[in-house]
Amino acid sequence: MDDLPKSDRKPSWIELEAVKPLLEVSRITSLSADTLTRRYPEYIVQLSPRRLGIKLRHILEITNRR
Repeated sequence: MDDLPKSDRKPSWIELEAVKPLLEVSRITSLSADTLTRRYPEYIVQLSPRRLGIKLRHILEITNRR
């Protein structure tokens, strides 16, 4: 098992594939949900008819671009 605290290690591949709701993504990236859907439509995942999300690996890409 990994001895590093959870905050000091890289996310596993399964964590990178996890889809986060757009509201949470908005808090992480400090971009509005509207801006995220306009600027990054290729990353949007339809969770349900009214809910959108983005995979963690794409969230990290967005935050690194800024």
